Amino acid sequence: MSGMPVIRVELPSTRDEAKKILALYQKGAKHRHSEDAAIDEAWKRGRTPTGRIRFAGLTNGQPPSLKYDVTVHTELEKPR
Repeated sequence: MSGMPVIRVELPSTRDEAKKILALYQKGAKHRHSEDAAIDEAWKRGRTPTGRIRFAGLTNGQPPSLKYDVTVHTELEKPR
């Protein structure tokens, strides 16, 4: 699956929630709820996610956003 396109998804968060989620990823765990939200956002953009997601960090904004890279198929779009 290498070479597949990736889209960046940013999800709004609170400072406290972002710290907790960052700590999970630093421990090697995942945050299923926000990963599911990133997949949903890819669908909303008309892209078909492969299910491969990478936590890319936090924005410096106030409030911060969670950044995820979602791998998507090039030839498949959301059914209309």
